Amino acid sequence: MASAMVESQQTPSTVAGDDPTAPAGRVVLVVLAVLGLLAVLRAPAMVHTGEGMHPGLTRTLILGAARPLVQVTGPLRLDAPDRWLDRAFGHAPSATSSPGLASTARQVAPRQLPRTVPPLRVPTAADPLRVLITGDSLTETLGPAIAAAGGMTMRSQTETRYGTGLVRPDFFDWAVQARAQAAQRDLELVIVTMGGNDGQTITLPDGTLLPAGSPQWAAEYQRRVTVVMRIWTGDGTRHLLWLGLPPARPKRLAGYFDQLDAATAAAATTVPGATYLDLHPWLSRAGGYSDYLTTADGHTVLARSRDGVHLTRDGARIAAAPILKAVRALQHRPN
Repeated sequence: MASAMVESQQTPSTVAGDDPTAPAGRVVLVVLAVLGLLAVLRAPAMVHTGEGMHPGLTRTLILGAARPLVQVTGPLRLDAPDRWLDRAFGHAPSATSSPGLASTARQVAPRQLPRTVPPLRVPTAADPLRVLITGDSLTETLGPAIAAAGGMTMRSQTETRYGTGLVRPDFFDWAVQARAQAAQRDLELVIVTMGGNDGQTITLPDGTLLPAGSPQWAAEYQRRVTVVMRIWTGDGTRHLLWLGLPPARPKRLAGYFDQLDAATAAAATTVPGATYLDLHPWLSRAGGYSDYLTTADGHTVLARSRDGVHLTRDGARIAAAPILKAVRALQHRPN
């Protein structure tokens, strides 16, 4: 009898009550909608977050979703609220800070530059060459490989800035960073590589959008490369070796890389002290992408990481040999 009474008390609530999972379902939908909106409005930030990660499934998934979004949200200016928030919270470069890549053309006009630069000093174990290796995540493996190949005659430091490049100075301004690096160290040679994160739309200070791959985009990239090259070379008082990008597996990215390399090589011809080194002859097979490459002693090694962009340790060791050869060439002739 007691059991029947309990059942009769519970039955009405079961029939008349709402589905207890309904509120939770609505919350999930709201959360997904908010995340989707944030992905659209903050697609560039997602790209930089992904590029800063170590190679792996999470990085691949984030970049696979964010890069196509950037191509859509940039031209439509859907990321304008994100840029406004950056400025509101002081994340964008300040007008009173050191002039950066987005500043006016007064940085582009050369000062009184020397026509030639003295050869790089021939170092010894007692007085090694003072070198800075810097750039984006490509330097993570290249830096240690170059240092190992340089041996006792090179005293190098590697400064890697993940997820950075020259396209988004509002996110990280390499012009400001280059000035700080030159001021804080007594450098004789700077080795730089970057560009893996730069296959995206450039937004000029006036809001003009330069789509990735366009002639205007390439020209503006060359201007920005010229700016940082002049800073690192001290307007011709020190040497800079800029390493070209390795071939990329994704065809679209490979096309961007070719344009970035061409812009960088052109910029180097106008900056005393700057030298461009194309690494394709050593990091490709017949000029194209390959996961596996052959070392100088004939061994086949896995040279590229799973993302088809970065170098493995073995790949970096392959690149280190021509880089050191280029450094030695700078010790015997002026630019």
